[in-house]
Amino acid sequence: MNQPADDKQQALDERTAEERDRLQVVFGEALRKLRHSQDLTLEKLAERAELHTNYVGSVERGERNISLFNIWRLALALNLPATELMQALPAHRLREPEAP
Repeated sequence: MNQPADDKQQALDERTAEERDRLQVVFGEALRKLRHSQDLTLEKLAERAELHTNYVGSVERGERNISLFNIWRLALALNLPATELMQALPAHRLREPEAP
């Protein structure tokens, strides 16, 4: 059986960290909008997703770099495909190779 790779965090350069932070905010805003469209409280969504209310709130505020597994759990709780949670994210821009 394949084992997942160890998640060893690498230090991000400033530009990458800013991009990550921006994506977290966009994702959180989209999550909140979808939750409100279903008239769900934060507590009810967290309960359905089997996540802590404080965790879901911090995701909505863009404070967390949420895992794929938790995106999947939130999508299930909203009765949506996970791709719908990701649709608000901007298209990835390819970086120019850095000069040696």
